[in-house]
Amino acid sequence: MFMKPVFLVAAFLFITFSSTAQLVDENFEFEGVVRNHKVFVPANYSDNMPLVLNLHGYTSNAFQQVFYSNMNAVAEQNDFVVVFPDGTTDQNGITFWNSEILGESVNDLGYLEALIDSMIENYSIDPNRVYMCGMSNGGFMSYYSACELSSKIAAIASVTGTMNNAIYDNCNPERAVPVLEIHGTSDATVPYNGASSTGSFQSMMPIEEVVDFWVNHNNCTLESEQELEDISTSDMSTVTHFKYTGGDNGSSVEHYRINDGGHTWPGSIIPLPSTNHDIIASEVIWDFFKQYTLDGLLEVDEFSIVKSFDIMPNPMLNYTRIKSANKIESLGIYDLQGKRVFSSSVNAYEYTLDREMLSSGVYIVEAETETQSIYQKLFVQ
Repeated sequence: MFMKPVFLVAAFLFITFSSTAQLVDENFEFEGVVRNHKVFVPANYSDNMPLVLNLHGYTSNAFQQVFYSNMNAVAEQNDFVVVFPDGTTDQNGITFWNSEILGESVNDLGYLEALIDSMIENYSIDPNRVYMCGMSNGGFMSYYSACELSSKIAAIASVTGTMNNAIYDNCNPERAVPVLEIHGTSDATVPYNGASSTGSFQSMMPIEEVVDFWVNHNNCTLESEQELEDISTSDMSTVTHFKYTGGDNGSSVEHYRINDGGHTWPGSIIPLPSTNHDIIASEVIWDFFKQYTLDGLLEVDEFSIVKSFDIMPNPMLNYTRIKSANKIESLGIYDLQGKRVFSSSVNAYEYTLDREMLSSGVYIVEAETETQSIYQKLFVQ
């Protein structure tokens, strides 16, 4: 269950991006057990850095997750810290996370909370920008943490994970938690349509039910359903992107359905069969996380805005024209409370907005291109 391949350690070299970027081994004792983790610190380490916890899958470990997810490269480019914790071993001697698994007593929820506190104490981490993601069993644990540690985790992402019935039936977060799910429809390990009985892992909830749970909890509504470009035709899979927005505190829920995709991390540098290469999961995850703090959706001025599209005239008078150097796949406009007030498919390099579409005020324009979401302010007189 939740198997990932055993990597040959000799095949990898220590990861280095610059003379100052570091991947360091650390540990501390928790409830009488020494717990290990790896920390990636980017070259541009500075005050109040965002933190991402990246959890491995069943049978795997932190070392493998470093290379499998390749999130360090994204952290180096976007200036955030990543911590890769190690789980413990279950009754069968296999590494795991105790996401409400039958017969297991290890307090992984408490350990991850302690790890967050330790990282904040020992590194310059912004406590309002702590995020968690995970592969498979690590995805289960991310959902469990969203349910129980919502006061500490700003947003979560799950790759090939889901919620088991014990988590699902008892989940009551203190706040709206932004959630991202990436899952293949041909996943034989954590089936897309769920599994009613899976032994110690209990029943696995269908992915669409899990998405609906968070959409309802966060009070989101469907904004768009988009078929992404089939960039890699050789991977025998495609991607459908579902986006639910306008939730409490600007929260959203997103789901990348990997059509015919398997139990893999999309875009991974490890060439496993059934891996989709139309998206890069680690980049998608960070693009989702960076929008949020514990207080909700960030103001547009707080984004790392990519100035690759123009809005003219701005302020808008009778109309405004949006032009981009990259093809705009879709366009969304939000008020400053994070509520979506307009959306449209574009599939062009230019789009004209009429004044009658919007009332006077300040808005956030989101242009989704093939590779990223980019943002700018729009003033309407």
